[in-house]
Parts: sequence; structure tokens; C-alpha cells
Amino acid sequence: MKIVFLNTLNGKVRTDIAAFIKTQSSDTTVFCFQEVYKKMRLLAKEIFLDYKGVAAYKRAAKEDDFPQATYVNKNAKVLSHKTVLEDQRNAGLGVYTKIKFGDSVIHICNFHGKAQPGDKLDNPNRIEQSRELIDFFKNKHGPKIIGGDFNLLPGTKSVKMFEEAGYRNLIKEFKITTTRNRLAWDIWPPNKKQYYSDYVFVSPDIKVKKFSVPNIEISDHLPLILGIEL
Repeated sequence: MKIVFLNTLNGKVRTDIAAFIKTQSSDTTVFCFQEVYKKMRLLAKEIFLDYKGVAAYKRAAKEDDFPQATYVNKNAKVLSHKTVLEDQRNAGLGVYTKIKFGDSVIHICNFHGKAQPGDKLDNPNRIEQSRELIDFFKNKHGPKIIGGDFNLLPGTKSVKMFEEAGYRNLIKEFKITTTRNRLAWDIWPPNKKQYYSDYVFVSPDIKVKKFSVPNIEISDHLPLILGIEL
């Protein structure tokens, strides 16, 4: 089973992101997208003919809103879905889907964390955001995957909380050097580049076959591509 996480930048790099999705869709079961505003929704509608979409939106503040969509291929079945943290003003948003693939049931969360403040460092709201997201999955039995744009740097407590809860941090485990690219860095002074924002956390019972973060410019974030064995 293959899952792709990506902050799409609303499909602004339209030609390249469309080509990427079309190529990946040949063997991808689930796409978890963040920043799915109108342009990206329309593009997805053109491409995802064999996928079921689960979408959610929350506006937490003027510069903090969360339009997200998870697309599940017809070779899998969406058993249930729910939005996570939708009522928490000081947190981001998760789109949870319970999926049956073959004989296996898997829990997936497409997450976008609070963007402000832009330092991507710990604060009480971000720590509480991590705690509530982890708590949501405590009673979910079976393989769990939580991924997306967390708007966090690697050394934060907000990230380490997932590791302490027993999740594998694939960005750390696979020694990924960045989840951003030039499209992000061009707007920052050279000494203030942020190399991380996106993560995938998996429960210990997930058998990871492949994990990659290709350095391509289809958004100002890099795609996180996860292959698992069920």
C-alpha cells in the first residue's frame, strides 16, 4: 500500500503537480493533501476519477486556515471518517479516515498544524495540539499513520511527543535532510531558512517498505511517499 502526503500550495505549480499526481496515482492508494483551496480542488476533480474524496475545512485565524482533502482509491474502502481538532481554535486540523485495504484495516490522519507563529517552535498551543492528536488515536486499534504539514521543527517537544507515545518518526529514522525547497526559501533571508515542516509518524505495527521525500518543485513543500506492507 502506498500513501502520499503533500502540502499542495493550492496547486499553484499546476503543470508539474498534475504530472506528479498522475504518475503517482498508478500505484498510490491514498493521497493526503493540505492547502486544497479552489484551484487544487478543481485540479483534483479532473485527476481523481477513481478516488473517493474526504474533505474538511477550518478557519482558526486570518493567516491560519486549513482546507484539506484525502483521496482514497477505489481499490480500498473508506469505513469511516472524521475531522480531528475541528473545535479547537488554537490548533490545526486533522482528517481521519479508517480504511480497509484487502483484509487489513488501517487508520490514517491527514494533518495540518498551526502555521502561526511562523518560527515553528514549541508553544503551549502546539504542545496541546500534539497531545490531543495523540490522544485521539489512543483507542484506535490496528496500524496507524499520522502525516502531513505539522509546521514544526525537528527538535521541538511537539514532535518528540509522538516518539514518546511509541510512534516511529520516519523523517528522523530515514535521515531526511529537508521537507522544503527553493520555492519556500526564496521568500526568506538566507540565514532564516527553515528546512523542515512535514512529518510522517507510524505505529510500531506498520511494516515500512519504502519512505522517500523527493526533492522536486511541485509545491513549496516536498511530497512524503510511504510504502507499507499489510
